[in-house]
Amino acid sequence: MTSYLQKAWRTVAGLLLVVIAVSAALWLARPRFSETEVRQRIVTAIQTESASSFYVTGELEITATASVQNTRYLIPPLRLNLGTTSATVRLPGRVTYGFDVRELTPEHVAVDPNGDITVTIPELAINSVEADLELMEVQTDVGWARTYAGSGQEVTREAMSQAHDILRQQGAAHLRDNSQPRINTAKALQVMLTPVLQAVGIAEPRFTFQVGTNLVMESEL
Repeated sequence: MTSYLQKAWRTVAGLLLVVIAVSAALWLARPRFSETEVRQRIVTAIQTESASSFYVTGELEITATASVQNTRYLIPPLRLNLGTTSATVRLPGRVTYGFDVRELTPEHVAVDPNGDITVTIPELAINSVEADLELMEVQTDVGWARTYAGSGQEVTREAMSQAHDILRQQGAAHLRDNSQPRINTAKALQVMLTPVLQAVGIAEPRFTFQVGTNLVMESEL
């Protein structure tokens, strides 16, 4: 009986040694990566992805409305009102946003001992404002003693210019006051960076994105 138990213990011990040896071999053979390499890979990937120095991470569909009035009077002392010409422009447009990749350096990337990666992204900014002139709506009313070729076109051009400026202003306000653009940016970066880090041996990268100073987003595991 004792001999049987000894053989059984020797068998178990042998199996444990095999398991330990295989585990050690797998651990030693695991892909290696350094924090410096991870930092450089992330920065290089983002800078390569951007067509220029600006990386576009999302867009907004916005409609701006601007109204302009112009009233003219006959010279004194009559002070005769020659009429008010007004124009209202409703201008749809698209605003793209993202961040300047030149502001992103390896120091914006941190890797903790567990392999979790924190990326601090610069503040988001507007990249472009594109007005959709085909869908623009214009309503112009010309004063009784005025002409469309004169005051009508003048106030219409001014209203169009103001509407374009309002598109940019509304886009900037949306970036400042809403979290969704920052969430979209974090998601876009996660999708782009995951295969980059898998290539250096991080099978399931875990990210935390600090976008500007307003939002921290952790990637889903």
